[in-house]
Amino acid sequence: MRPEEAHIGRKVRVCEHHRISARRGMVGRIMGRYGGEKGVAVDVRFPDRHYQLFWPEDLEEISSPQPWWRTLLGRGSRS
Repeated sequence: MRPEEAHIGRKVRVCEHHRISARRGMVGRIMGRYGGEKGVAVDVRFPDRHYQLFWPEDLEEISSPQPWWRTLLGRGSRS
């Protein structure tokens, strides 16, 4: 993920190249964004409620699945 893509509320997964193997593949949500032009760090909250600080380069966005009710309404594509 590029720093400009790291927005609060975005669902992310820790990349497989992360230096700490125990964190690889963990899924959470960006809850804070810090820094400026020279560097950006993001706070990610995980389902067990703990937070961890990451560089955006260590994260990848997870697209949300289509809501089930859209298929009932015949609205298969997201708008």
